[in-house]
Amino acid sequence: MMIFMTLPASAEEKAPLSEAEIEQRLAFIEARLNEGRTGARVWQYGWTGFFAANTALQGYMVAKSNDGDNKTRYAVDATKFAAGLALMLLRPLPAVKGAAPAEAMVADTKAQKLARLNTAEDLLRVNARRAEERKSWARHLAAITVNLVGSTAIAAIGDIKDAAVSNVTGIAISQFHIWSQPSRAIDDLAAYEDTFPSPTPPAAVTWELTPMPGGLGVSIHF
Repeated sequence: MMIFMTLPASAEEKAPLSEAEIEQRLAFIEARLNEGRTGARVWQYGWTGFFAANTALQGYMVAKSNDGDNKTRYAVDATKFAAGLALMLLRPLPAVKGAAPAEAMVADTKAQKLARLNTAEDLLRVNARRAEERKSWARHLAAITVNLVGSTAIAAIGDIKDAAVSNVTGIAISQFHIWSQPSRAIDDLAAYEDTFPSPTPPAAVTWELTPMPGGLGVSIHF
């Protein structure tokens, strides 16, 4: 029996990240996370305030109005704004925190710096995934459906004209809300991956029996 060993040229093993490389990556990500924080906060707190104010306003109009049709429209609109407010409070943009969750971690040793880097990378990926939601058909369809249901209720109980106005206005607001969501995290993640490519993992070692004159050979691949 003979043993043949093969080593593909592309299977070069790369060393793990040095402490300096970890620091460079960490500085890059934390800077990008903090740069995106202001835009995220403007969107998050701005829309939260908008929905809260309109929920209160429409609720006030319901209480003050003596017209049945108007009360129906105000009640439906108040419900829609309240739903938007609840969404903002229950699913806030993670980007509003910037790099704070990572910066709060101790980074005195190499292992601690690597753990902090992993956290920062996770934050950036979460922000990017959230930013991708603005292009989700499901999200846009859900917003349109809510407004169609609301306008149907207004038309059934109140006035058809009020139903049309509520529907058009509601859809326009919901679409502006979705498309105005900050998307820079997508570009930040792409920039990070381009600037700091992931190290190639070591190739796995495999073996196989190879027939040869007079017996079998063993080929080992790594």
